[in-house]
Amino acid sequence: MKIGMQLILVVCMALSLSLFAHDKDAPGKGMMAGEHFKKMDTDGDKKISKEEWQKFHDGMFQEMDKDADGSISADELKEKRMDQKDKMKEKAKENKKQGKKKNQAADTE
Repeated sequence: MKIGMQLILVVCMALSLSLFAHDKDAPGKGMMAGEHFKKMDTDGDKKISKEEWQKFHDGMFQEMDKDADGSISADELKEKRMDQKDKMKEKAKENKKQGKKKNQAADTE
């Protein structure tokens, strides 16, 4: 049980830290961190309280715990990571498409 809780803590911390590890100068980067901050800051005071942090991460845990057994298996973690990768790829395609549209619009001006 201790190992399971430690794994969960490490996973939540790794996911949280990865949200803020983006290069803010690159096109489209930094948006994710800002979006997640807004989701966590439920009272809109531009700060994240311990309660807001915990509530957000409890929700993440519940989302990852697909079989609702109170723990996250390696398969559930892998599935979450694959879902995140797919979402990031889709967002990158969308951003690339938007960039092409902007370039085409600029070329016609």
